[in-house]
This record gives sequence, structure tokens and C-alpha cells, in this order.
Amino acid sequence: MASPAIMERRDSITSLSPSPPYSISLPLPPLRRYDVFLSHRAKDHRANNDTGRSFISDLHEALTSQGIVVFIDKEDEEDGGKPLTEKMKAVDESRSSIVVFSENYGSWVCMKEIRKIRMCQKSRDQLVLPIFYKVDPGDVRKQEGESLVKFFNEHEANPNISIEEVKKWRKSMNKVGNLSGWHLQDSQFEEGIIKEVVDHIFNKLRPDLFRYDDKLVGISRRLHEINKLMGIGLDDVRFIGIWGMSGIGKTTIARIIYKSVSHLFDGCYFLDNVKEALKKEGIASLQQKLLTGALMKRNIDIPNADGATLIKRRISNIKALIILDDVDNVSQLRQLAGSLDWFGSGSRVIVTTKHEDILVSHGIERRYNVEVLKIDEGIQLFSQKAFGEDYPKEGYFDLCSQVVDYAGGLPLAIEVLGSSLRNKPMEDWIDAVKKLWEVRDKEINEKLKISYYMLENDDREIFLDIACFFKRKSKRRAIEILESFGFPAVLGLDILKEKSLITTPHEKIQMHDLIQEMGQKIVNEEFPDEPEKRSRLWLREDINRALSRDQGTEEIEGIMMDLDEEGESHLNAKSFSSMTNLRVLKLNNVHLCEEIEYLSDQLRFLNWHGYPLKTLPSNFNPTNLLELELPNSSIHLLWTTSKSMETLKVINLSDSQFLSKTPDFSVVPNLERLVLSGCVELHQLHHSLGNLKHLIQLDLRNCKKLTNIPFNICLESLKILVLSGCSSLTHFPKISSNMNYLLELHLEETSIKVLHSSIGHLTSLVVLNLKNCTNLLKLPSTIGSLTSLKTLNLNGCSKLDSLPESLGNISSLEKLDITSTCVNQAPMSFQLLTKLEILNCQGLSRKFLHSLFPTWNFTRKFSNYSQGLRVTNWFTFGCSLRILNLSDCNLWDGDLPNDLHSLASLQILHLSKNHFTKLPESICHLVNLRDLFLVECFHLLSLPKLPLSVRDVEARDCVSLREYYNKEKQIPSSEMGMTFIRCPISKEPSESYNIDQPRLSAIHLRTMAQRYIEVISISY
Repeated sequence: MASPAIMERRDSITSLSPSPPYSISLPLPPLRRYDVFLSHRAKDHRANNDTGRSFISDLHEALTSQGIVVFIDKEDEEDGGKPLTEKMKAVDESRSSIVVFSENYGSWVCMKEIRKIRMCQKSRDQLVLPIFYKVDPGDVRKQEGESLVKFFNEHEANPNISIEEVKKWRKSMNKVGNLSGWHLQDSQFEEGIIKEVVDHIFNKLRPDLFRYDDKLVGISRRLHEINKLMGIGLDDVRFIGIWGMSGIGKTTIARIIYKSVSHLFDGCYFLDNVKEALKKEGIASLQQKLLTGALMKRNIDIPNADGATLIKRRISNIKALIILDDVDNVSQLRQLAGSLDWFGSGSRVIVTTKHEDILVSHGIERRYNVEVLKIDEGIQLFSQKAFGEDYPKEGYFDLCSQVVDYAGGLPLAIEVLGSSLRNKPMEDWIDAVKKLWEVRDKEINEKLKISYYMLENDDREIFLDIACFFKRKSKRRAIEILESFGFPAVLGLDILKEKSLITTPHEKIQMHDLIQEMGQKIVNEEFPDEPEKRSRLWLREDINRALSRDQGTEEIEGIMMDLDEEGESHLNAKSFSSMTNLRVLKLNNVHLCEEIEYLSDQLRFLNWHGYPLKTLPSNFNPTNLLELELPNSSIHLLWTTSKSMETLKVINLSDSQFLSKTPDFSVVPNLERLVLSGCVELHQLHHSLGNLKHLIQLDLRNCKKLTNIPFNICLESLKILVLSGCSSLTHFPKISSNMNYLLELHLEETSIKVLHSSIGHLTSLVVLNLKNCTNLLKLPSTIGSLTSLKTLNLNGCSKLDSLPESLGNISSLEKLDITSTCVNQAPMSFQLLTKLEILNCQGLSRKFLHSLFPTWNFTRKFSNYSQGLRVTNWFTFGCSLRILNLSDCNLWDGDLPNDLHSLASLQILHLSKNHFTKLPESICHLVNLRDLFLVECFHLLSLPKLPLSVRDVEARDCVSLREYYNKEKQIPSSEMGMTFIRCPISKEPSESYNIDQPRLSAIHLRTMAQRYIEVISISY
């Protein structure tokens, strides 16, 4: 039977744009916490005695089952329902409202709600949908009918309600009552009405939930189905699997989901290309990335290779969104997302894979199979790429249909083929369709090849070089290398991009795996059984076959061995003698039975990790060489030639243990990057190094025998200079006044005693790192001339006993670390550092802190703990501080100020290893504080009310901490999940804990919707 519902739908109802991610530091519109505010009179919807259900409970359940987040008060206020203020706030924070008019929907609370809903509809175009539940819509609009007349008579007679207010209520009832909605007269039709309401709400709100480019063909229906699996807003933990063939769009879908809903979670991370990343980095690195990204913290170590346990321990407390892209083995899931209990309430883990059996093996029940495009979708996508329109040009429809059909509906193939035929004459179209017909039953690679054969010769060569060698290289480096081969690289890359064969996100060259496989297959098919005759080699197995028996040929143009590929090779040195056209050579873990006598003069790129010989071949003429990288080599002397190598831009001899001196650099006038880090025997630098006008980076890290730099530095293009770990370096040379581009100077762990005053010439310097320069006695006054400096690290400069007054002139300074110095007096100019964001004062002396913060005074001069400090007003430059470390500063009660308003920007506060028993109440004024560290504060007894922004409190080994009180049941802002407090609670042994490790207490402040505090014990 058809539903008698009256549904007067408008042609379009404006849907709301998603709210921006919440920020605690800027004034923003109300946060959209809810999809729907459900306004109703609870007494009209009591549960049926037989079924235990009601219309409202069924509607609420149906909405939430589709992932729609609903605010509902199941009781009227007079019966113990939620306070009116909470309801008004919820209306503000909702994207839409459903108003269920019923017999008793006339109470003053209902009127307050309807008035607020009407205001939000007017001010923010909030979607409002009325349901007339067993009442006449006309009575609602005119406030007629026995019940409504009675209510409004009472309102008008109530001296506490103004007549003007009642008029506004009447107007709101009229306006909302005139909106299109549903009229339910008979309970037997409730199920149908509920389905219509849910479908309507879902279709209106879904575009806001998943935001995507309208030109992404076929994505709408896919996201519609996945959204049902996601259940956004529900508190359960879900794993969702997205599976299908390569090129079908799995990663695209996952990225849209991530970008659209990540702001709804406390922690998020998109782990890209798990399969390949695992080979290159290892599981511990991926676990660290996941933890670091989801927790928004830095430098999380994975102890004892037990990353799985750490993930469970740290992320089980937060609502997380994790994307694991391109998983190809169930063991990867076990180590990255082992089970549901690894993640906090409301978390979602999305896995993309080609193999459904992996999802089944891991127990993932919610799975979505990404199917090929429908024929009309395929034609639309093909037309976009071929014509720039959604529909084929006249006369091309049949050809388009055939291409889409032969492409099997695979989006990647359709996109590539369409791009390849753009602006091509009809003859090329007919030829392409003919070739597709010939390979219609073959693998997709054969169909993609058509796009390759439609390229010009140079573009084909560029494509094959990228497929075999340069995928994921920086675009700039790839252009340099390709141009050195004589190819028009910039134009060629643009053409490949137009043809959808490559992309360049973040200025890196990317290529889909299917397209790369197609390119590599083209090369392999040159000589399937004779790799020595192919133009390019990249697999160790093929390289071993080609070069192990003196089988190198002039056909070989490039050899690039994957550094992460396991195995070793024993090659015949004579094989290189025949490779006269070799342009690219990259090897690792290779053993030679004799010395190489010849390397091709055509080499542009030479990278040999672990090069086993003392020198390069004597007859090697590297006049075309662009990059020379021989890390971890046995090189003793690089060259003795006087022949100019003007094309050479990169030399990397890092960790070459036998290199004792550098060659004459005058033969490489255009060198841009020189890396000699880890050359522990290097003690002599050729003076010509100081004249390299184009040098951008010089890395001499850990050259431990280097005692001095025997020249004044006048490297006018230099941007990065690294001398870290040169422990024998005692003097830093004079700097030329024309070094206007130097951005970073790293001198940590050197033996330098004094910086030359010429350092003031470095007016563009951004980073100066002097960490652990234990012999450094002072800084020159000219340091105040470093007007671009943002980071100054003096941590561990244990002999440094003063800071120059000119330090305050560095108004750009943002990060300053003065931990473990002997400085006992801060310059008065310190107060001028108004942009300082990070200040590390760990372990500072009493005298220094007093001079740094002039308003502090001493209160315990004669006690055993007389090093304490008191602050009455905070320092003037604190307004920009985000991170402040006052750990181990011997602070006692009263040493922190009662007025912390000027530190309103503070996000991280370290107060570990101090002696106070309590923190000042004023800490609640730190409205942006997220992390509070109180480790080993042995005397700490209690905590005050903390700011709503706090999400992590580390109180390990606070042996006296016995209570944490929260007078107002505060919760973390932005629903970040919890405040986490750790402290020992027992020294008694327990069967369930390792008694060698402390037991810890965790206090979890749940989200506002739950409104309670739960205390649990965990092992740490």
C-alpha cells in the first residue's frame, strides 16, 4: 500500500557546507557536532508496552545506523531531561533539524527549540524538516486545535513570558509548519515514513560528509555505499576494507574519505603505499609513522621492535581515523592494526587492497568491492579526457563506446586512452580502436601500450626512463638528468602529464603501478631471454645475468639496481668495456673479481653504493657526468685529472673510510652539492673548495680528523653548511661578506671555542646549531646581526657562561635552547624576543632565571631549598610561546605565578623534576595548553582544574599524587578524547603485571556526550 505521507519536496534544499576543523586559538562559528537535532515532545512518544519501541526511538535508530549523528533528548526537561542551555547549544551545532510536531508539542521548552531552529534556518540555511505526527498540519501552522490553543493561552497568561516572545513562537511555528515534510496519520505507515526521512536526510547531508571534485566520475555512488559501512558518529570501532583491481580507484576513494571526515577524529593518519613502503623502510618505521601522525607528536621511539604493543597502548585511548593503503599481506595488518581493541571508541580503520582474502583473513566483515565503471560513466570519463567535456563530440560516440568497452570499464585505462587521443585526427582514433580490438582479451597492460605508441620518440624515451629509473624522483632532479641526455625534459614531462601517464604531486614524479609495469614490460619484451641486449636493466637477477659473464653490450643504456632489493652480485669487470652507450649506472652490494678498466664516457648518473676500488678507472673521462655518488666506497683518491668536468653538479662520498684528502675542485666549477659526511680519515681539504661559486650544500658531518678549514669561506651560493661531529675542529674560519644565501649552519659537537665575528655577515641565516659544543666559551656580539635567524640551539654548551646583549636584536628568533649551559646572566635585551615560540630552559641556574624573568623574587634564601623562584607577573615576551620547558629548575610551591594570561598561546609545558606539591589555579587560563609534563615531580599531591584544551598529562613517577579532581567535570575541548594521567598506584606485585615495571593509573575524561570520568589501571 502506498504511504499516505504528504511530501511536498522542493526542487532543491540548500545543503550545508562542512564546518572547518575546530581551532581553539581563533574565534569560529559553532562547531557542527551533529548532523541532526531531533526536536520532539517525549511524552507523546512513550514506548509501546508490547514492543518496547516508539516512533522516535525507531527514527533515531534508523538515522544512526546510516552514520548520521543525532542529538536527542529522550526525556522532557520536567522529567529529568537535558537542560535547555544544552539543547540550544546543540541546535547551533547541528547541520539540520527534524521537528516532530505532535499533540503536546506546545510546551515552552518546545517553543524555545522551534524558535532557535528557525533562527538557525534563517542565519545559516540550516536544513529543517517537519514531521506532523498524528496532528493536522493546518493546526500547527495556525496554532489551532484543542491542545495547541490551550498551550498558547497558558503562555500568554504567564507573567514570566512576554507577549512579544509568544508572537515569535507563533511565527516560528507557522514558518516551520509551512515547510515541506511528512504527515503521519496512521502508525502502520511509520516504517515507510522513517525510511523516507532517513533517505532524504542522508542524500542531503552526504555531499557535505564526503567532499570531492564533481568531475570524479562514478564516485558518488561508491561513496554512498561506503558511507553506510563507515557509520560515522557511532561509538563502535570499525574496520572497513576497500578492495578491487589495480587502477580501479581504491586510493582515490580512500583519500576523499580521509580529507572529508578527518576533522571528526582526535587523531588521523594516511599510511600510503604500505606494500612498497614496507620493503624500503621496514615495519618499525611504518609503525612509528602511524603513531607519530595519529598522536601528532614527534620522535616516538619503538622500543624492542614492539611497535604493535605500543600502537595498542597509545591509540586505544583516542578516536582515530587510520588509512592503510595498498596492503598485500595479512601480516602487515596484524602489525599495524591488529584488532578492534587497538583503537578508541568511534575509531575507523580503512584498508585498501587488491586481495579480498586478506580482508577475510583479518576478520574484516565490512568490505566494499570497487567495481568497474558503468558504460555511461566510462563514456563520461573518456569524454572528459578526450574532449574536455562530459559527452563525446558529434560523430565520435560509437568510437568512444568501443574504447570504453575494450578498456573493461577500468578508470585508469579509460583516462590514459582518452588523454592519448585528445586532439588526434579521426584516423588515429580508428587505428587505436583497431589495436584495442586486437588485444581485447589480453591483460590491461596490452591495452595501455597503445598510449605509449602514440607518443613521439623523445617522449617515449623519457617515459621509459621514468618507468625504469626515475619514479618518485624530485621533478627538478629528473629534469636535470633527462636534459643531460639531450631530451626536452620540461616539455616531455608536461606531455606525459597531459596524457595521464604521470603525475607530479609535491613536485615529485609519480606513476601508477600499472603504467610502470606497462613501461617495464615494453623494455623486457625487447629481448625477453637476453637481458644483456635490453636498453634498461633494473632487476638484480637480470643485471647478474647480463654482467656476470662479460656479456655487456652497447645496447644497454641504463642499469639501476634497487638499493632496498636483497641479495648480492658478482660481476665481471670486463662487462663494462662493451657498454659504450651507458647513461645511467646505479649499483649496490656488488663484488668484482678484478678492476674496472673502462666506464662509458656517456655516463650522466653514476651511483655505486660500496664502490670496491681505490680509484675510478684511469681512462674514465667523466666530461658528461652530472652526478657522482659513491657512498660507503673504498675510494682513496677521487681523481688526479686536470680536465674540466663542467657538467658535474653532485659529489657524494659519504662514509668512504679511506678518503684522507680531497682532490682539486677547480676542475668542477659548477658543483652544487658536496657530501663527505662520515669520511673519518679525511683531514685535508683542498683550498680550491673555498672558491666553488655555485656550491649550495657542503656536508662534512662526522669528519672526525678534520682539524681546521684552511681557507676563508666565500661560497657565495651556499645555503647549507654542515660540520656537525667534526670533533677535532677547533676554529671556525672567517666568512666572506658576500655569503648572502646561507640558511643553515650546523656546528654541533665540534671543538670550536670561539665563533669568528664575521659570522655577522650571514644575514640570511635561519638555523644556527651549536648543540654540545662543549669548548665554546662565548658568542660574538655580531650575532645580533643575524636578523633572519629563527632557531638558535646552545644545548650542552657547558662552558658558555654569557650571552651577548645583542641577542635581543634578533627579533625573528622563534626557537631557543639554552639547556645545560653555564650562563648565569640573561641580557636585558632578552625581553625584545617577542616572536619566541619555543624556549628550553631545562636545568637553568637560579641566577639566570632571575635575570631572565626580572619580576621573579627569591623567598627561601636560608632554607635547604633556597634555589626556588617566585613569579609575581610573567615575562613580557611570553605572548608567543607555544612550548616552554622549565624541567629540573628546582621550582617549589609559589614559584609559578598566579597570573598566566600572557601565556595564552602555550601548547606544551614541561615542569618535570621539580619540587612543588601543587600547581597554581591559574593554569586553567592556558586555554591552548594540550600537553603537560610532570614526570618525577615526587612531591606533587594534586592537580587543579585544567584547561579544556588539555589532552595529555604525563605524570610518571609522581609518587605522591593521589587525587585528580575536576569540579566542573571538565572535558577536553574539540572532543579530543581524554586527559591522560600516569602515576604509580601500587608497589604490590601482581600476576597480571611485570613487577619490574611500575603500575600506572590512567584517568580518562570521556567526551561530552558520555559525561563521566572513568579510572582504570594499565601496565606501562
